[in-house]
Order: sequence, then structure tokens, then C-alpha cells
Amino acid sequence: MELAMVDLQSELQIAARRYREANPERKGGVVLLFEGKVYGWKNCLRDAGHEQPGAYAVDEAGHVFIAEGGNDYDGAKCWVAVGTSN
Repeated sequence: MELAMVDLQSELQIAARRYREANPERKGGVVLLFEGKVYGWKNCLRDAGHEQPGAYAVDEAGHVFIAEGGNDYDGAKCWVAVGTSN
């Protein structure tokens, strides 16, 4: 994994943790981020078609996912785990 991706992943995890600290009623689920800013929370990782390609989701354990494929109008095609090796 490239250093830039590690830095981005860390920044996303920090932003998600801050959101969770400010919103303790949001247990579990995923914090949603786009262009480095939190825009929402969902109780689980759902259909990527509801999110814009390039959006990120961070779960409570710090796992990061990116919405890929699709387009801005129809939404993303799928969620892909970030920082995992295949």
C-alpha cells in the first residue's frame, strides 16, 4: 500500500472517530465521507448505488471502504475494502 493511501486512510479514520465522539448515539454502523468531509452515518454498509463514486465508509473497527464504479447520477456500483491485499 502506498504511503499516500495510508495517510488518506488514517485521515478518514480520524474524521470518523471524531464524528463518533461528537455523536455518541450513533453506535456501530459506518460513517460516510466524501471529499474528506463527513456527510452522514448509516447503521450498516448498504447498497453502493445510494452513494456517489469516491465516497468512503468507515466502520466502528476502523475498516475503510470506497464506493467504486457507476456514476454521479446512478450512484456507485460497489463497495471495495481499502488497504487489504488480495
